[in-house]
Amino acid sequence: MDLLNVKDLSIQFGGLKAVSDFNLSLKNNELVAIIGPNGAGKTTVFNMLTGIYKPTSGDITFDGKNMVGLKPNEFAKEGIARTFQNIRLFNNVSVLDNIKIALHLKVDYDFKSALTRNKDFLKQEEEVEEKAFEMLKIFNLEKKAYLNANNLPYGDQRRLEIARALTRDPKILLLDEPVAGMNPNEIDGVIELIKYIKERFNLSILLIEHHMNVVMSISDKIKVLDFGQTIADGLPEEIQKNERVIQAYLGGGSKAHA
Repeated sequence: MDLLNVKDLSIQFGGLKAVSDFNLSLKNNELVAIIGPNGAGKTTVFNMLTGIYKPTSGDITFDGKNMVGLKPNEFAKEGIARTFQNIRLFNNVSVLDNIKIALHLKVDYDFKSALTRNKDFLKQEEEVEEKAFEMLKIFNLEKKAYLNANNLPYGDQRRLEIARALTRDPKILLLDEPVAGMNPNEIDGVIELIKYIKERFNLSILLIEHHMNVVMSISDKIKVLDFGQTIADGLPEEIQKNERVIQAYLGGGSKAHA
């Protein structure tokens, strides 16, 4: 059974149909990349799959549950997490606190406990701190725990954003251009990081990415969008040989961008 099944998903803004009849199946521990030029509808698909946009038509079934009409926090609660093309961190607080803020969504002490700092509050706060450091260690950020997030190098900021997205133990992680703006060394590091977290957390991953070396090296399947429509769908080696994809995205010296 597929973990995520998307059928005939479409969305229209006024007279513009931004995405038409998008279909997708995602299995456990599978990585599917969605590629296409700017304006192809990739991020619009992500926004529908996380509840930011409500589709005009179509179905989203996640782990057997109909998700259409749910709010973003409900998508997250069910187990779908995401990062954004433009990194969204709490810049003026520490790296550690960025993780702790996310983990606080799981605590269940009440306002009175927080106000009086009773035993239950202190116990849960200690657990939050321990879990936050465990996550930072996984991402090699523990030595930077007390730096403000905005003082991190760009690559570390991206790692922190991914770490924060994983604090709620999602089943699916949506990565929106995770290597945008990175140098070659940083890109190689993120490729290895994505491979690692996929296995370490037993995740399914949906990836939007323009860098073909990233897409081809880590994807199980690839979908190609153009003007909101799927023009190709298959294994990486099939996409590389697809004449329409080659002409539109991979040819003419444009191997770095899709």
